[in-house]
Amino acid sequence: MGDVRAGGCVWQGLSVLLLLLTSGCSAISMSSPVPPTASEAERLVARADALADHGEGPAALYLYQQALREFPGDPAVAAALYGLGRVYTDPAQGQRNYRAAYMVFSQLLTNYPHSRWAIDARAWQATLIDLLAREDEAVRTRALLRWREEEAAGLKVQLQQLRKVDLDLERRR
Repeated sequence: MGDVRAGGCVWQGLSVLLLLLTSGCSAISMSSPVPPTASEAERLVARADALADHGEGPAALYLYQQALREFPGDPAVAAALYGLGRVYTDPAQGQRNYRAAYMVFSQLLTNYPHSRWAIDARAWQATLIDLLAREDEAVRTRALLRWREEEAAGLKVQLQQLRKVDLDLERRR
């Protein structure tokens, strides 16, 4: 009787392994496996997460946005919003857009205030407000610098003209 149970356990183990191998080949390559009962939106978000984790920002953005467009009522939309914001804030992804990230995190907090990403989204918002303020200040500072350089160039021209007038006056004396 002990042999029958041991044999049954072996067969159960083999059948579980076979099931995993036949159904999860694509899930093995993803960094965040999707449960077999996942919705299509969850599968899209999982693929987008895997792409983002591998530095494929544009492709990840496309899949996150596809999940938002095609499955607006699905709970996976919260994860898509968080992933989208994460890609927009990651300079390595080549998609850096702090204003878009702020809006995405705001949408996440408005539509899913109790999601598992709410705390992170609030932290991102605070950080992004500071970054956007610094970017705006940098733009103003560059514009002021440009104006001062133009003013200095104009003053140099005036100084040269005054020197010429002064030399002309000296020659007349």
